[in-house]
Amino acid sequence: MNFRQGDIITRNTGDKQTVWVSQRLIIDVCGISDSHFRKNRTKYKESVQKCYHHHNILPDTGKSWRWAKMDAGFYYDLARISNKAPQNYRGYFGDSSALVKSYEDFINNTQISDFEDMFKRHLNRVFRTYLEFYNDANEVQRPALAKACAVIDFILEHKDNYPGTKSKIYKDLEPVLKKMDLQYIPHHHLRLKEKIDELFATESLAIPDIIKLPRTGNTNSMVFDDPELVSWAMQLRNMPKNYSNDYIIRKITDMCELVGKRTPSRRWYGQNIFEQNGTKFLTAKRYGSSRKSHIHKSYIPFANALFAGDCWEMDATRVNIVSHEVEVVNEETGKKTKADKFLMVVAIRDVHSGDVLGYSFSHSENHLVYADAMKMAVQKTGYLPYEIVTDRFPGHNTPQMEDLFARMEALGVHIEFAHDANRKAGVERFFRTLQQITMPDSDYFYGDGIQSRSLSAFRSPEYIAQIKKESKKAGFDMYKAVEESTFIIESFRDTLYSRYSRKHKNLQKSPRQIHNDSEKPHVIEVSEATVSMLFGLKKTIQIRNKGQIATEILGVKMSYFISRAYYDIIKNYHTESIVMSYDIEDLSVVFLWEKHGQLLKSLCEAEYFVEPQKYGPNKVMQQVGVAKAREKAINELKELDYQETIGEENLMLGRYGKKDELNTADDYYNNNQIPMKKVSGSDIQPDNNKGGDLGNYRSEW
Repeated sequence: MNFRQGDIITRNTGDKQTVWVSQRLIIDVCGISDSHFRKNRTKYKESVQKCYHHHNILPDTGKSWRWAKMDAGFYYDLARISNKAPQNYRGYFGDSSALVKSYEDFINNTQISDFEDMFKRHLNRVFRTYLEFYNDANEVQRPALAKACAVIDFILEHKDNYPGTKSKIYKDLEPVLKKMDLQYIPHHHLRLKEKIDELFATESLAIPDIIKLPRTGNTNSMVFDDPELVSWAMQLRNMPKNYSNDYIIRKITDMCELVGKRTPSRRWYGQNIFEQNGTKFLTAKRYGSSRKSHIHKSYIPFANALFAGDCWEMDATRVNIVSHEVEVVNEETGKKTKADKFLMVVAIRDVHSGDVLGYSFSHSENHLVYADAMKMAVQKTGYLPYEIVTDRFPGHNTPQMEDLFARMEALGVHIEFAHDANRKAGVERFFRTLQQITMPDSDYFYGDGIQSRSLSAFRSPEYIAQIKKESKKAGFDMYKAVEESTFIIESFRDTLYSRYSRKHKNLQKSPRQIHNDSEKPHVIEVSEATVSMLFGLKKTIQIRNKGQIATEILGVKMSYFISRAYYDIIKNYHTESIVMSYDIEDLSVVFLWEKHGQLLKSLCEAEYFVEPQKYGPNKVMQQVGVAKAREKAINELKELDYQETIGEENLMLGRYGKKDELNTADDYYNNNQIPMKKVSGSDIQPDNNKGGDLGNYRSEW
């Protein structure tokens, strides 16, 4: 698109972002006339209440061509640009996030310059010709040295004809070299020019002569070159006894005195054995299977998820805030005692954005907490992910969880039970990040986990005793603990990555923003009924009394009516046992299902019927009319269905049929006789040939 300054304006209202497109860009892309815009602006303004007519930005009424006047020009809401066929104006602009990204790239001048493009083409074309000069280098150093030679080759080829001063080509190359981070070649323009001067100082030098590995052949620090000393040190270092450096030095010194060898200095051991990378690599066996053995263990790096919803990771941990008192009932004696309990949290983390989409708290790790966390994540996002990774948590094999996972897999979700914590390393590291970023702001935070090796991991014992005393004094119970933990997690979700991450110091977005802005091409959109089927409470009921459901929920009698729109369900499942799912937090509607093994087949929904009050001064009888109208409609459908079922054969029952129906059928037959034709398909009828001569009609045969 032919962007110009000010063509795209974004406005944030709460969590919603509105993208405004200038009239100039729409005309350039869609070819719409100015008169068309004037007509659409007038039409949209009429759909807005008059009290908002003086606003520069008109409110969203749901109509197309919402407009605003900003920066002395007209702008139109991208989401409200008409997409009706055959013009499909909205389709010209594609995805809103991609459009904003392209515009930002245009504003920030991120397009590759012609000079950089020319340099990269030359580099990729030439550097392979210099690989043969560095056969002694390793696989990483060899192409890096060859590319450094290609830089010199580029300068020699273009420096004589390059416009500007003699040093301009070096100054233009400096930012390109820094951006590409090429090795074995100076990036500063003065040092780069010195390399060219060095090449021309002696005519016998070639480009590979001035591009070489630094400190090649330097053995100034090597005093002792005895392989036996190295062998002794390596064997002692590799032993599972895990000797210290000082012990190894003392043992080798004793051996040198026994055999008459010259004893090296302590610094020699460090420079030539203990501090060498090869030694650390070859002697990692000394740690056995302890935690330190993983320092040099190989691993396979995996790319991050490309889109939000590609994978969710699920795990549980303790919330590191002080304990709270709860009443515990002894199952044997029935006595109530008070005990200190810590909160456990189950977190659902999106791999792409790092956002915590769902979480739930309890005193123990069980399947109910995991189900609540998944329910929160699905309800908040409105979709199911492509994949869920979790461990074999307590209760993962209960019938309830097996049914839940089977229904998720039937909807297309991949469920993976990981045996290794590294398979869901993202959520494992998230708990550590949470302890470092937002938990320290809490007055009830007592420090990191017991395995933490950080110097700032733990609070002093005196401070922990103090906050325990203050928490009891403040009445810190389970409700306040959940409230505090929720605030900690929500604060993390809104914290920008650039505020605490050196790796993402330029990322000015929070995990919540990244998840909301990301594309989600692989997710499975779910409805309210699907959420109820997966996570709602369930009970078996029967449909009776023309689609009425009478049941008890938590000891309260509830009545639900099925709409006449689901007449087929009322008829076909009359008095049959079906499954009803409901959300205890919203009992205004329930959903009905037919069970097939672990899976449920959707039938319909039923709405809560508010029972009318006919006693006392607060009589409310409107619901009586609603119920009667519904029953009347169902009776009409029932009668119509009955008539269609018995068919026209009922008219042939004679005296066993209904007299009014028989009389109506006879009257219709007598008054509307069907005319008789001579033959099938003929236009000649007996009435049309009265007095005529049929002999004139001769057969051609």
